[in-house]
Order: sequence, then C-alpha cells, then structure tokens
Amino acid sequence: MHSSATFELPGLHEMSDIAAANNPNRVAYGEAASGREITWAEFEERSRRAANAFDEHCGQGDRVAFLCDCSIAHTTLLNGAWKAGCIVSNLHTRASVEKLRYCLDAISPRVLVIDEEFSERIEDHFDPSEFDAVVTTGSERTGYERSHDSLIDAHAATAPDIRVREDDVASIQWTSGTTGRPKGWCHTHRGLGHKAIQLQQLLALDRTASQAHVFTPSFAAWYSLFLPALYSNAATYYLSEWDAEAYVRLIDEKDVTTADLVPTMWQEVLGLDSLSEYDLSSLNRAITSGEYLDEGTFWALRERICDDVYNSYAATEVLGTGVSAEEIADGRMGTVGKPISATRIRVVEEGGPPDAVTDPGETGEIIIKGPDCAVWAWKDTERTERAFEDGWWYSGDLGYKDEDGYLYVEGRTDFMIKSKGIKVAPTPIEERLQAHPAVEQVAVVGVDDEEYGEKVTAVVRRADPDVTAEELESWCLESDEIARFERPREYHFVDSSFPRTATDKLDRAALIERLKSKKN
Repeated sequence: MHSSATFELPGLHEMSDIAAANNPNRVAYGEAASGREITWAEFEERSRRAANAFDEHCGQGDRVAFLCDCSIAHTTLLNGAWKAGCIVSNLHTRASVEKLRYCLDAISPRVLVIDEEFSERIEDHFDPSEFDAVVTTGSERTGYERSHDSLIDAHAATAPDIRVREDDVASIQWTSGTTGRPKGWCHTHRGLGHKAIQLQQLLALDRTASQAHVFTPSFAAWYSLFLPALYSNAATYYLSEWDAEAYVRLIDEKDVTTADLVPTMWQEVLGLDSLSEYDLSSLNRAITSGEYLDEGTFWALRERICDDVYNSYAATEVLGTGVSAEEIADGRMGTVGKPISATRIRVVEEGGPPDAVTDPGETGEIIIKGPDCAVWAWKDTERTERAFEDGWWYSGDLGYKDEDGYLYVEGRTDFMIKSKGIKVAPTPIEERLQAHPAVEQVAVVGVDDEEYGEKVTAVVRRADPDVTAEELESWCLESDEIARFERPREYHFVDSSFPRTATDKLDRAALIERLKSKKN
C-alpha cells in the first residue's frame, strides 16, 4: 500500500543521488588546471563519505563555512555538508579580515573549510579553536588542519540518516557589503530547487550539455551555474581563477556548450589576439548578466562567440529576467528581458507600495516576487522586513518597462547623482559613452562639488589614446537620450582597470574614493 500520494521537491542533498542513479558514468565535474574529472557516481560516493565526516562534528542545521575558490574538492565537501543536514555558507575570498570575522561570528560555523592558499590568513587572524574542525582542500599546513582527502577516505559511503524539509534553510549567501556590513541571505531547499529548475532553460542545460564555470563560490552566480547542472546532470568544468585565454581554451578542449560571463569578462575574451585560434563551435549559448550589455559587445558576441546570446538580470536575493538575442535585435537593445517562469516584476514609484506601479517608459524602483527568493537575512529580521513587502523584494535598482513589458535597468537608487538638486542616472550616460569607438570602458559617478553638490564625472579607459574630453562632450551633446544637464562636467582618463566588488561588479564607491584621493 502507498502511504501517500503527495510529493515534495527533493532536497538538494538528494540531487546527486538522483544524478548517480540516472547518469552514473557521465562526467559531473572537471578542473581545467589539473585535468581531473569525476563522474556522478564517484561524486555521490565521495559526497556520502564527506557527509559522515561532517556528521562527527555537526548536528542537523549547524553551519559549515567555506573559504574556497571553485574546485571539485569544494563542491564535494559542500554537497557532503548538505547530506549531513547542514547549512552551507561560501565566504568572500577577497573580503577583508574584518568582514570575514563578522560573517564567521554571525553564523558560528562548526566546521570551516579552506583552500590551502587561505591557511595563513586563518592562522594569523582567527582562533582555530572556535571551530570543531578546519578542513583544507589542499595539503595540511598547520597541526589543526585536516586534509579533505584523508578525511573523506576515512569514512563510509553510507549517507547519514537525516530529515530535511523543503522549507529548511540550505545556504546563507552573502552580499558584497561594500557600503556596510555584509548581509547573509538565507535560501531554502525549495527556493534553491526552484532556482535550479528556472535556470536550466536559460542556460540550455541537460544531461548532454557542459558548461564552463569560473565564478567564485562566494558570488551568487556560482549557485546559478552549479544548481541547474546538479538538477540536469550536465557537466561542469571549473576554472579556479579568471584568465580569458584559459577560458576559451577550456571551451575548445572540452567542447563546452554553455558559457556565462559578465560583460567585462566577455570584452576581455573578445579582445584576445589569439581568439581565432580556438574552436568555439561547440557553444550552443553564451549568457551575460551582472552589468549593462552594450550594443558593440552584443553584436561581437553573436559574430565571434555564439549566435545564441542571452542576457539576464538577477540578484543574490532572487532571480529576475531573461531575454534572447532575437528579442534584443528586434529593436530592444539594452533590455534585460521579461520575468522568468513563475516570477513577477513591477516598476513602482520610489519608496512606494507594491501597487504604486509606474506607467510604461516611466522610471521607478524594480521589485520582484519569485519562488526562489531568499526568506530571511540571517539574524536581521529588521533588514528582511525593509527589503520585502508582501513577498515583493525591493531591489534598489531603477528601471522602466516599455509598452511590451520588457524591462530596462538604469542603475541603483544609491548610485543616482544629485546635480544641482536634479537626479541624474549614470547608466544612460555610460551607454552613450560606451558606444563611442574610442572608449574601451567607462563609469559615470557623482563627485562632491561646491557648485553642483555632486558633479557628474566620467572615468574613461580609452581604446584610442588620442580621444579628448572635448570630443566626448560633443558626442554626448549629439545624443537624443541624454539631456544637456546630464552630460559629464569632468572627464578622467585612466589606464588601469576599474575597481571591482567581491561579486566582480563595478565598485563605484571605490572609484569615487580614487578620484577624491587624486584631487587631494
């Protein structure tokens, strides 16, 4: 007799078991640097052993923290922690010691997993006795560390007996916290399961597919590639650090079918002198997200990388939109698309309730309601309540919808420049300057000024060293998209790369500090 006809979405701890049963001999994960590969059956077996190792130190619901770059070892241990009923949290590897300490104090992990290169940082700045165990993905460099290989090999391949429900927290994901303390957003097994299902279509992943993965685990985008591959049983090939040529070499050597990068990374790929030497014909889709996709990069991707280009919009808290190349090319340059399945998006008056919806073409704050959204900011219910209203997440992003419902993102509410009392959005100005053939990269920020309050200032890295501020001034004045009062009043030309946040986005606050230091 069947006791029940109900069905819950499987917990994340079950997914590798399902993959091993359905596709045991297919490659699950590979590493570009070492050449190592592991099948789904091998991954499941080692994950179970890891689970038993964690079970000696953790109870169900305890936290396991990871200070790691992407690798097979990290993924195996993370999956093992889930199988032990633990909550996982990937820490920002580039975060300051102060922010790392804040995160660790906040979640009180029973076990800390580190890459070998971070051993010295833990030794110098933290008390290892705070953790029941410190596990390294590399070689042991201190007396208290335990190598993951020896730890896994010492335990049986029978998974611990746990009971995890859909609404149990599975992971704590940290925002970059560039203007304050990091925020630890809690995601449930159900929410992350929905995220995986939603992203399979966007990333064109199934059991025959493969993807290149270079995002650090502390970046929410790591989950956005890891989860749909776990659900679809696609192969994932890790590149532990960003290198444009190593990335295209990986695509060539492993016949990768899906590649997802932020636009500035794609621009580095497109700028390779050796790009034509690599065979990228295996690619079925190229995805971009996280930053504005300019027209030049879009067309270059279609011509030189893959004709099927998708753009998307998402955040640590919740997924958002997707849009195909055909839709973009049909007169919608700059759009991030429409909501993905089961997701609602509105543009509302700044500070307004969810029903204060703006008219098409009118800028407001973007709010999102989706099944994959975070459920709580760890130990910060007040922040959770500020960010959500009636299930709608207030993004802090400004944008508008056109008459057909396509979304356009114009920047952050906190990036708005107030020049002589008038709000100026930086994104349209950046889009105009980026379209100039002599501009390689540009950022527009507001710099404190006695006359303007905040002076609209453009920081430009030039493709042509001879281009002048006067030429760019004329270029902006010729635009129908930028009002005269919105144009930059000052230009700074730089040769160095722009500062990035821990999630690899443009760090506008750091850029403004650079300008202030230069002025002083």
